[in-house]
Amino acid sequence: MNHDDEVLIGRLRAIAALVDDPPSWLDQTARAALSTRRLDGELAELMLDSDLSQTALVRAAEDGVRLLSFETASVSIELQIEDVDGRLTLRGLVSGASGEAVIEMASESRIVPISAQGWFVVVDLPRGAVRVRLRALDGTTVTTSWVSV
Repeated sequence: MNHDDEVLIGRLRAIAALVDDPPSWLDQTARAALSTRRLDGELAELMLDSDLSQTALVRAAEDGVRLLSFETASVSIELQIEDVDGRLTLRGLVSGASGEAVIEMASESRIVPISAQGWFVVVDLPRGAVRVRLRALDGTTVTTSWVSV
């Protein structure tokens, strides 16, 4: 690439930034995703997302409930995300682990205990990328993938 090409690319970048600048939340979300990754934990595999299933095509879109299911060899995490009047509530049920759930978002994290029955609840979640990281009492960490809510 020669000098003229570099000048042209610089001008095109400037135009793109003015006309089609990435949304403000994108940079913050990307930084959060990279800064909160854990190499010492186990990644739970997404088994079900009701927004992507065939039943989602049939059911009414305005029911406001999304179901997600994640699994590892020994832990399962069932999530229900409910939108009521623009406010998101996350309810989780954990099987195979006890301890606490860390709800990670682009701008914050919330730590909630997992009850003796395996339940946890977080209210007033902001819209955007979210994931759940379980910190079990035995030191095991299980993390879901990021999902957009």
